[in-house]
Amino acid sequence: MIDNPYRAIEHSGPGTIGWRIHHYAEVGSTQDVAEQLALDGAAHGTVVIAESQTAGHGRLGREWFSPPGVNLHATVILRPTMAPADVPVLTLVAGVAMAEAVETVAPGLPGLKWPNDLWLRGKKAGGMIAQLLSSAPTCVLLGVGINLNLTARQMPEELREIATSVLIETGRECDRVKFAATLFARLDERVRQVQQSGFAPIAPIWERYSVLKDKRITVFDGQSRHSGRVQGIDHDGALLLVEDGAVQRILAGDVTVEKIER
Repeated sequence: MIDNPYRAIEHSGPGTIGWRIHHYAEVGSTQDVAEQLALDGAAHGTVVIAESQTAGHGRLGREWFSPPGVNLHATVILRPTMAPADVPVLTLVAGVAMAEAVETVAPGLPGLKWPNDLWLRGKKAGGMIAQLLSSAPTCVLLGVGINLNLTARQMPEELREIATSVLIETGRECDRVKFAATLFARLDERVRQVQQSGFAPIAPIWERYSVLKDKRITVFDGQSRHSGRVQGIDHDGALLLVEDGAVQRILAGDVTVEKIER
């Protein structure tokens, strides 16, 4: 570990997200470090943050570009009071919390692309993934990554048309520690809400940030493809797709959008 600038925002006690923050200069993946901490008994709300990841990964095992010292790469250990079958909604819950946090530094810019992408002006700026570690009792590793102070020059050329950062879109650097405090506070509130009331009260908030509403998309779930117009999401977080006049309920898949307005 190195000097931990995030220690200043640790607060409350076990059970509050951000009560304990482990900070590293470089790790393979914050998910892997958090998994070991969880197996060793780390409490709900424990966070792992790394300045750089050499093997950062997102959904479907995709590599996450993680240069050192500019963005936020974190994994939150959750021990929620919910059934393992309901864990996927935590990805959507995290999306809402992330969008709300980004609103404080980039008002009016964040959008959400189902199931786990944060967008700014039609380009990807972050993502979130909920990984079920165990089911008795339920333990979840919630990985979040967001491009905060990544410059256009640092961005690999092959990503410049599809990825962006808060700095690129606003022209202003973001205080990463302050942003993390805001994100963890919003996430703590939303996770408590979904445990108490389910996802239904949060679904309309997710919908307000959606960049897919009424867009034509194709969803591939690894076996079959569905194409149609997005109607929205339901109270369980499933994507509602109008295909050939019928509404299809999509639980998981990789989304390709015909066109997202910028």
